Amino acid sequence: MCQAHRTNCFLGWGKKLSYCIAFSADGAMDVTRRYVRDPTKYCLERNRAPEAVLLHIMSEIRAMRRNNMTKQDKFRLEGEDMREERELRNNVIASIAQQVCKINADDIISGRYTPRSDTDGPKALEGRTSGNAQWIHARGEGGRGTPNQDPHNQHPR
Repeated sequence: MCQAHRTNCFLGWGKKLSYCIAFSADGAMDVTRRYVRDPTKYCLERNRAPEAVLLHIMSEIRAMRRNNMTKQDKFRLEGEDMREERELRNNVIASIAQQVCKINADDIISGRYTPRSDTDGPKALEGRTSGNAQWIHARGEGGRGTPNQDPHNQHPR
């Protein structure tokens, strides 16, 4: 998946999510940070399990999946895990930097600061561009401000 698509996929759909867990033959990893760049706007509450428990479970899954691998393969996968973690951490840093860049010093000094929306100006993201209109509308993937009308396709929180 290209980086530009990763960056905008959930933003453009107008969806909120709590968890995005990637599973593979080699383990599991929480990749929510790849898809949710502004948690204050696009993330639902992560309250299904404490973060430490979630990390422990994914670590156990990785250990089980990698149990019968050679040391060389385990070492290679650990390197991939570290690169993935660094990329996800950089996503968080980039999101924070983007939010800081939106701050107007005069507004902070005067006490009038309110964060500007990404929907302001020419960089506003559009909704899904594939699929027929009825399918897009039913899934609530028409972009920001397009409510999801299907009660069976909504998150409970």
